[in-house]
Amino acid sequence: MKKSVLSLGLVLALVLACAPVRAAEAPAVSDAIQSNPVEQLTGKVWQKTAEADKAAFLLGVESAIAVEYFVNAKITEKAAKTGKKPTCTLSPFEKGWMKAFKDVNRADIVKMVDQWYAANPDKLDRPVLGVIWYELIAPRLATK
Repeated sequence: MKKSVLSLGLVLALVLACAPVRAAEAPAVSDAIQSNPVEQLTGKVWQKTAEADKAAFLLGVESAIAVEYFVNAKITEKAAKTGKKPTCTLSPFEKGWMKAFKDVNRADIVKMVDQWYAANPDKLDRPVLGVIWYELIAPRLATK
């Protein structure tokens, strides 16, 4: 169990360590967008991003979800031991990601995002995470 936590921490640290370097390479964005980091990664930026960096971004998202899943499991386990009703601390996004992308590899998610922006060139200002949620995850959940 300690190895899992350490491994997750190491992956997250590596992803975060690369962020300042990649941020320096990213195109300039307005001050309003800079105040919200999620809004910074739009289709305009995504299209200029190297495939490896796109995959690294998704690895970071997946790593954060894995950590949350692990924490939720511990909370549930503790509640069960104390006879309390377990509560789920996972967000709809986290639960949706795990369900919608259960059998989907990272490269395929990159392709899906690429294809969506290619099919919607007038919507390059939409944040990538919004596209992932509204255009990829939500429709998959509706069919499952």
